[in-house]
Amino acid sequence: MRQDQISLQLYTVREETARDMPGTLRRISEIGYPAVEFAGYGDLSPQDLKSIIDDLGIRASGAHVPFDSWETDPESVITDMHTLDCAHAILPIAPPEYCRDEAVVAGLAESLNRWGELCRQESVTFSYHNHDFEFAPLDGTTMWDVLVRETDPGLVHFELDLYWVRYGGADPEPLLSDLGDRIPLVHLKDMASDDTRSDLPVGEGIMPWTSLLEAADAARVQWYVAEQDNPRDALEDVRTSLQSMRNLTSG
Repeated sequence: MRQDQISLQLYTVREETARDMPGTLRRISEIGYPAVEFAGYGDLSPQDLKSIIDDLGIRASGAHVPFDSWETDPESVITDMHTLDCAHAILPIAPPEYCRDEAVVAGLAESLNRWGELCRQESVTFSYHNHDFEFAPLDGTTMWDVLVRETDPGLVHFELDLYWVRYGGADPEPLLSDLGDRIPLVHLKDMASDDTRSDLPVGEGIMPWTSLLEAADAARVQWYVAEQDNPRDALEDVRTSLQSMRNLTSG
């Protein structure tokens, strides 16, 4: 991981962006993040946001785009990616009704392949972001294994959330090794050592960062994205994560 590969998922500061998107982006830039991953655009257009991040000198490493947008108007999603000069479009979560059995998940994979093909035609990389439920038992397999098996490696990639993989009872390191260049992005948050296993800023928990980042580097991950679902003080927590990530960088 290099310092210029660090980004922040803006869901972490969702309360701040809801109040003041331009001001929050400015604060994130001042804290030192070179890039952000969008989680919606608030009341602003992609054109407005591109102008703001250009003025701040930060990049759009990726964007989380909800299932309904992919299902109803994937072409507009891709247009927004071009507007933001954003190479990575990510489905952040699948609706529960698409996760209930192996056949339904295989149907979801067909949709992912279709959207991935549309993205590929426009030089955008399409990825699926995991949580923990993908690793739960499902008809003798797991949702994760079905998605990996039924999606086209040239069309569908994965944003591997290392915390959620471990929370779901799996080991992220073999996934990084096995899937190689299908993982262009990873999410980084730490895990509490107590029974809550709650998410923490990077560096404050028990995630084995040295070995995880070695595996991610070997897989040639492009972006290392800090995220917290439940920050205590969001702006302070993202500052802590950035400092820890900088301490872990190779240059």
